[in-house]
Amino acid sequence: MTRPVQTRFEVDLTSCDREPIHIPGAILPHGAMLVLDCATLRVLQAAGDTQGLLGLGIDALLDRTVDGLFSTVQVNRLHALCQEADLVKPRHLLDPVLRVSPDSALDASAHRVDGNLVLEFEAADIGDPFVVDPLSAVQEMVEGFSSAPSLFSLCQMATASVRRVAQYDRVMIYRFMPDGSGWVIAEARAPELAPFLDLHYPAADIPQQARALYLKSWLRLITQVDYDPAPLTPPVNPRTDKPLDMSHAVLRDVSPIHREYLRNMGIDASMSISIIVAGKLWGLIACHHNSPRRLPRHLRAVCELFGSMFSLQLEAREKSEQFEARLASRKILQELMLNLAGVEDYAYGLTQQTPNLLDYIHGGDVALDGQRGGGVAVRVEGSITSLGATPTKAQIAGLTEWLTSYMTETEGVFATDRLGEMYAPAKEFAGVASGLLVIAVSRDPSDFIIWFRPELVETALWAGDPTKPAKTSADGDRISPRKSFEVWKHSVHNRALPWTPAEVDSAFDLRVSLLQVVLRRIEAASRERARAHDRDKLLMAELDHRVKNTLANIQALVTQSSRSAASLTGFVEGLDRRIHSMAKAHSLLTQSRWEGVSVEGLLIEELEPFSQIPGVVNLGGTDTVLTPKSALSLSLAVHELATNAAKFGAFSRPEGSVSVAWNLADDGGLALTWREAGGPPVAVPTRRGFGTSLIERALAFETGGRATIEYAPAGVVCEIRLPRSSLVEMAVKLPMRAERVEVEPAMQALPSKPRVLVVEDSYLVILTLEGMFEDLGWTMVGPATRLAEAVQMAEAETFDAALLDVNLDGEMSWAVATVLKNKGVPFAFSTGYDEANLLPGNLIGTEIFAKPYRRAELENGLRQMMSRASWSS
Repeated sequence: MTRPVQTRFEVDLTSCDREPIHIPGAILPHGAMLVLDCATLRVLQAAGDTQGLLGLGIDALLDRTVDGLFSTVQVNRLHALCQEADLVKPRHLLDPVLRVSPDSALDASAHRVDGNLVLEFEAADIGDPFVVDPLSAVQEMVEGFSSAPSLFSLCQMATASVRRVAQYDRVMIYRFMPDGSGWVIAEARAPELAPFLDLHYPAADIPQQARALYLKSWLRLITQVDYDPAPLTPPVNPRTDKPLDMSHAVLRDVSPIHREYLRNMGIDASMSISIIVAGKLWGLIACHHNSPRRLPRHLRAVCELFGSMFSLQLEAREKSEQFEARLASRKILQELMLNLAGVEDYAYGLTQQTPNLLDYIHGGDVALDGQRGGGVAVRVEGSITSLGATPTKAQIAGLTEWLTSYMTETEGVFATDRLGEMYAPAKEFAGVASGLLVIAVSRDPSDFIIWFRPELVETALWAGDPTKPAKTSADGDRISPRKSFEVWKHSVHNRALPWTPAEVDSAFDLRVSLLQVVLRRIEAASRERARAHDRDKLLMAELDHRVKNTLANIQALVTQSSRSAASLTGFVEGLDRRIHSMAKAHSLLTQSRWEGVSVEGLLIEELEPFSQIPGVVNLGGTDTVLTPKSALSLSLAVHELATNAAKFGAFSRPEGSVSVAWNLADDGGLALTWREAGGPPVAVPTRRGFGTSLIERALAFETGGRATIEYAPAGVVCEIRLPRSSLVEMAVKLPMRAERVEVEPAMQALPSKPRVLVVEDSYLVILTLEGMFEDLGWTMVGPATRLAEAVQMAEAETFDAALLDVNLDGEMSWAVATVLKNKGVPFAFSTGYDEANLLPGNLIGTEIFAKPYRRAELENGLRQMMSRASWSS
């Protein structure tokens, strides 16, 4: 297989990224390095000018301890440094901390690598004016930062400050762009130098592994480009058996490729200070000098501290700008949501009212006529509403199909300033939509809000041709950096003004707010959004728990009824009455949004199933009315207490009884006491059940009240306190119980053998109706258990009346009722729903039988319907 030959312009630039610059095996020759074993302080490796700086050659230092080189105080300090596990980055030890000769000033630094202590030495410049008070240099450098009116002004001040202190010929701020390229946004230079300001540099000029090292070390110094590296002896660490990792080393040898790059630029010395914002490499303060320049260690420490402070200043400024933009967008968002409150079509409300979506997030820069470019489109259930300059509806429809599949892995918001590179058909409408910001409002159907930004043709000035950053040598084995840095103009098409983080955050905010509107504008979402999730979980658990408790209550009623009944018929009738009484109590709970509910009426309805035997339930208290919310909470608590009494307490024995007393407390609230007697001995439960939690927490959450349960041996006692805000004053006294409607027996003549169509999907209910019809000598037509079957029977069969279940396996039976109404056949609905506002407009007034049935009511109702029909015919 023949390997393809690369031309000089087809270089694989990732080769630069693979250069192991963190283990060069050598240091800058003007300094010295010792690698010590932390356990013994034995010299394992050495490099550089040890003779000139430390007074001993490398051979004299290797495999010996440093006791003879440093004083006892200095050795003790080195031992202490070896014990610092977090000494990853170099710590400056400025002269005279590790000076070894009285006449030679010596700066040093120390850091740990793989259990070794790495010491680096350089000659100190004690004649510099800032050597005594380096902090004064930092203060001078940052003076005036807080008053900088713009980011450009701040960066320009920073370059001037660094150049004034460090004395380099040129100081630039080099900002990394989203595509990895660099852009010179500020510059301070000697007057005779040509400006680099506004030049762009390809991403390959600074390889990825170099950027990683810039994140680890705040400062990188090259004293001169042309030098012979000082090799580390021995090359491999004898203790770890691997090359020394110099990622944090101050004197680390420079990549020969980078040195050649600087040489091609005409630079002889350089220093780079990292600008790190929010943990990411934002840019560099790049310093260039046209002759060798060895910046003293104390000034490098000053520049390093300055870089850190400048980074914090940038981060604070960016966050402040984002915060201000966020505040402004929040204000518009509030107005948008207020506008939506008055319209059903949120697409109309967001685009045709003021403010609109383009006021919230603009689509482009302001033109000379004051109008903003760009546009926005809202897609709801396939319908597209647009505002401003947008692609055609057909183009938007195709785009949304692509977005539906592309955005499956996103968090509902997507932004790009180069749509054509991701979605090829977008190149056809790049003039209006090169940039895209999208909110996915829902998945099924796929509804979106899409902002468009027009193409912004940008002409950038590059330091050399960005398409030719490097070339290979004649043998093809070595990459050489480019030699040409002449200004190169390059126009960029199919790009738009990038979306700012604040704009993307605003899109997230709008999506969250719109989801509340789209999800049927959940009641009080604006006031209870934070609590809605927890409350829904609690209510769903209560629904499941309540159904099971209802079954337990029915079981208890069967037991009590069987003990008190004189015959089987009496047992059946008594049980039937009590089950219907429980149904009425549940109906009262569903009506908790009344203006008020009487405490006595609530207790009567809840405890009626247990009140059939005199003396079992004793109620007494003042006439007090609860707010609907408090009534619901109290009814839940009473229901739980009654259920527990039926399972384990006073209601589980014939001789048991419950007394409930209530009155107004001194603070104007309600004080209610539930007291059981005559039941089995009470033991404190070993675990806290859901029912107990519901009694205590529901009252606290919903009303601000409290409930305490005492498990006294003679019977459970529950003390309930509700605040004054739980009570209301009513001008009209409320009834103590729901009205009981007695149906008079029908007296008119009936068909000889009535035929009744039954539409019902519950097998047990069908069995009950079959038994009743058989006893009466009536004929059941059907039954029909599904809507389509019921409609067919209603159209084709002959019968005298019909009984229709409202809900057939999720489908409402209105279509069947319409057929019967048109035929003139009498019919009634049966349901377990609350009857209020149940029927559609054309069926209002139709008779409804509530489940569970009372046989007498159902029979008389059907007789009356058929009698009226016979009389009218």
